[in-house]
Amino acid sequence: MQHKPVQHALQAHFKLDPRRLEFIARFILALLKVRTVNLAQIATALNGRALLESNTKRARRFLEFKLDQELIASFVLALVPDEKLVLCMDRTNWKFGKLTINLLVVGIAYHGIALPIAWMNLGKNGNSNASQRRALLERVLKLVPASRIFGFAADREFIGQAWFKSLLEHGVNPVIRIKKDTLIQHRLKIAPAWAWFKALKPGEVLELGKARVMGVRVFVIATLTEDGELLALVTVKRPSKALVIYAQRWEIETLFGALKSRGFNLEDTRVTNLERSERLFALLVVALTWAVMVGEFVSSLEPLRVRNHGWVVKSVFRQGLDCLRQILLSGESRKLVLDDVVLLLSGS
Repeated sequence: MQHKPVQHALQAHFKLDPRRLEFIARFILALLKVRTVNLAQIATALNGRALLESNTKRARRFLEFKLDQELIASFVLALVPDEKLVLCMDRTNWKFGKLTINLLVVGIAYHGIALPIAWMNLGKNGNSNASQRRALLERVLKLVPASRIFGFAADREFIGQAWFKSLLEHGVNPVIRIKKDTLIQHRLKIAPAWAWFKALKPGEVLELGKARVMGVRVFVIATLTEDGELLALVTVKRPSKALVIYAQRWEIETLFGALKSRGFNLEDTRVTNLERSERLFALLVVALTWAVMVGEFVSSLEPLRVRNHGWVVKSVFRQGLDCLRQILLSGESRKLVLDDVVLLLSGS
């Protein structure tokens, strides 16, 4: 009856019908055991007392239930420290036959991985538009005040006058990379970014100061990457911190790796309905966040081993995922049992 303590822990976060909460607990445990979102595989670990076909049908029916994103975001926020946050935005996509599933995600940068708090299935190929980003931002701001957001990091895909203005109007500090041919107006001169920073040498950082980019007044800061590529950022607050904030953008890439081949094999899903895919993603977020919290705890007992080049042998997420799976499949891991890791899920 592994689901009982998990169900009890989730009650602190989700005020739902006990039967729905029981299913969520069972689904999360099955997902951790089989490490795939494929419903046919999850059904094999969902409820041993039920027929496999019944488990599959139940899983499909559950995805008809509207699981509010705000509930999931509140769950994530309840487990992270009450301090300033760096948010990251990016999208991930994959194909199922001729269909492209394209998710736009905003997450909290946390111990090397982003924890999702808002997402949207774009329902099309390619980039998002300013109105879609604005809608996602407004969802985030219902739960996280702008004053708590230290920086909002995004790559070159997420630029544009309307989008920049939305961030500034909401009091959110953007830390966004611009393309090398983006025009910058500084004082009385207008030139592309590469021209302003062509004298940069590797390791140097140059702050251009207040300038206009796409009609918006911002600071522009630039350096060169290890391979000599220009990294130019726009921001409106704390320009000296911009590079540090932007470096955490990579944590959303780590998230996508954890959701896919390094964790839950999101690309195995056969769910093509946009709303159902968002609900499936919500359940993934619960499992992933739990794994990260367990990994953080395990690494506090036994620090992560670091290779010679500076990379850790296992991420916090993978530490937690492996620990949870070992407990669920064999009963114990590193002298931890289910009750120990359930405490981390409840926020205790």
